[in-house]
Amino acid sequence: MMQKISAAFFRGLITLLPLLITLWLLFFFYNFLDGILGNIITVFVGHHIPGLGFALIIALILIVGAIAPHFIGERLIKWGDRVMKQVPIVKSIYSSVKQINDVLFMERDSAAFNRACLIEYPRKGIWSIGFVTSDAAKEIESKAGQNKMINVFIANTPTPATGFLIVVPTSEVQLLDMKIDDAFKYVISGGVLKPKG
Repeated sequence: MMQKISAAFFRGLITLLPLLITLWLLFFFYNFLDGILGNIITVFVGHHIPGLGFALIIALILIVGAIAPHFIGERLIKWGDRVMKQVPIVKSIYSSVKQINDVLFMERDSAAFNRACLIEYPRKGIWSIGFVTSDAAKEIESKAGQNKMINVFIANTPTPATGFLIVVPTSEVQLLDMKIDDAFKYVISGGVLKPKG
């Protein structure tokens, strides 16, 4: 009897797991977005208004998206960018995140990511998908005693905006034929979305 109950529970859990994870992620993002402006509103109003912070953040994102391509929007964004880069502590975090964001989402068509590659990381025998960004700095090659090294970005799953930069000899990197977009999908999906061919 207990085996049947356990089997039924396990089947039910596997069946509902995608739905439960989706709901959990939506709940997490809702609370995160609602809390950004929700806490500020609570200070002024005196009590929490559920959903108001979330609605205002969504409205703000839409407004920024609408005005960003226009002259005034570009000027405001550049001004905000300059302000963030002048605030102590904040500027180092903001600059790093912005550079990664630009490489991942704003400069996809540029040579920011030259090729997708395969590399043994974090140790021999375990392979990771990486993205070749550029040649290594000459000082790094000199100190490492290598003639030719390249910079490889190892993106995290499922958040490719974060990851690791590793500098490796070109002899240890195997370039892949798959497109960069396909490699990103493969990494983000945890290997579920496989490139065709």
